[in-house]
Amino acid sequence: MLLALVGGCGFRPIYADGPAGQGGVAAELAATRVALIPERTGQLLRAALNQRLRNGAGAPAQNELQVAVSLTRQGVGVRGDDTASRVRVSAVANYTLTSLGSREPLVTGRAFAADAFNVMSNEYFASQLSGEAADERLTERLADDIVAQLAAFYARRAARTS
Repeated sequence: MLLALVGGCGFRPIYADGPAGQGGVAAELAATRVALIPERTGQLLRAALNQRLRNGAGAPAQNELQVAVSLTRQGVGVRGDDTASRVRVSAVANYTLTSLGSREPLVTGRAFAADAFNVMSNEYFASQLSGEAADERLTERLADDIVAQLAAFYARRAARTS
């Protein structure tokens, strides 16, 4: 009953198939190729993006996503010997979606994420693992944000053409 009411007011799930056999936003996302992103954080982000875009679905690439990511670490907790006890990590990803056919940029955007981890005083490997886990959480959040922005772009573009 509720779905019928929501559908009557023009609401349509963003990932639903398009009209008359068109693929819709999910198909557009699957047809988006992610360019290589340098460094370890870039590799993690690219893997997370490919997973969310479902690039393995076999759709031929129509667009390419280019991403530049930067990571900043800042000590926020300081011990008496001037060593950090807590580190805040922030990441910014600037992206450009380009059409493979015309090589023209379709949309640009930015995603931001922040996290923190504790630095153990005599536990180097535990601190390193905590930092790596924070990096992974950041890339997951960035990927979620970028894919949501791309889905909104594809939905707006489909609404303009229909």
